[in-house]
Amino acid sequence: MKKILAIAFFLMITSSAFADINKANIFGISLDEGSVILMGDAAPDFADYSLVYTSISFNAIIGFGNRIGLHTGAGLLISFGSYVNGDVDSDITGIHYTSTDAKDDDSYGMAITIPAMARFYATNALFLEAGATFDFNLFEVYYTGDTDEWDNRDDQKLLNVEVGGGIGFTLNFGLEFSFRYTYGLTDMYEDIDMTDSRISLGIGYWFNYR
Repeated sequence: MKKILAIAFFLMITSSAFADINKANIFGISLDEGSVILMGDAAPDFADYSLVYTSISFNAIIGFGNRIGLHTGAGLLISFGSYVNGDVDSDITGIHYTSTDAKDDDSYGMAITIPAMARFYATNALFLEAGATFDFNLFEVYYTGDTDEWDNRDDQKLLNVEVGGGIGFTLNFGLEFSFRYTYGLTDMYEDIDMTDSRISLGIGYWFNYR
């Protein structure tokens, strides 16, 4: 049984690699899971802070030929943050209160994310991407064990801009797997030197791929 599945998977990849790309504009959906790397002068204050996210997106590729296109669309990004142990080193006002029970400290947020990535197909299946992503932050709230309540993070900036690239593989019937890294250009909060860079793995499906 395992040999049959391995052969079937090999045949799918082989057929994808040599199939013709004949759709200039395609549309699809994707699910991405990722983690955030905090950078900047304030980042060491959050060394124990773990921030992950899930993004559900509607995607489009506007083709300029059989090999090159613009990957864009819109996604809903939901982030979750928590301290990985009981130590809180930060007492920056407006970002996070010093807590005596850090294991109970959590945050979550929501944003609309829009990619603007140039996509190049190195083969008929393997692709590379490079460009920018724009996050329009809707809200972010946090909870501390000290106050026992959820508070709005009012100093969160409206727009986050990141640049980066990715690599992926699209099977002939539209199923896609991808990896992406983006580097944050804008501070996450007012008057705080801290940006977010992201590493993500994604799975998607194009409805009219080939």
